[in-house]
Amino acid sequence: MSWRDRLRPAFFRGVPFHVDEDEINGGRRVVPHEYPKRNTGYSEDMGRRLRAYRVRGYLIGADYDLVARLMLAALEADGSGLLVLPLVGEDTVLAVNFSYVETREEGGYGTFDMDFIQEGQPVAASAGVDTGAAVNTAADAVKASTASSPMKGAFTPSGIGSQ
Repeated sequence: MSWRDRLRPAFFRGVPFHVDEDEINGGRRVVPHEYPKRNTGYSEDMGRRLRAYRVRGYLIGADYDLVARLMLAALEADGSGLLVLPLVGEDTVLAVNFSYVETREEGGYGTFDMDFIQEGQPVAASAGVDTGAAVNTAADAVKASTASSPMKGAFTPSGIGSQ
């Protein structure tokens, strides 16, 4: 099976279009740490960047204007949508920016330049145990229980206390 056999039709939010070219931008989020009076430092990897897509698509045919209206509505709709590109595949994205051009000379044809960014997943705050507070609470409980103990004063750091 060749790459041509793996081509898929392009869609955004179910609206079909043809693709002239597409580009993916990505990489890593890196923070360099440099120190005064030192010739060394290090770079901290903060994880993968969200992918960004730049797509030049076009519509052609007798009903291209009707499909163009659907595409404009899809690009301006709230929230994320499914983007399918011929070789890249599919991703859930947000439409960041677009432009649409049609000319009198090229009747029945319109071009979209579209910028998308991956939706990604929000990171939910996780609840954890405050170990410092837990240790302090346990120590306070031990102090309180030994304060009223009949054995209070029976033991000292040097051994058995005098009674």
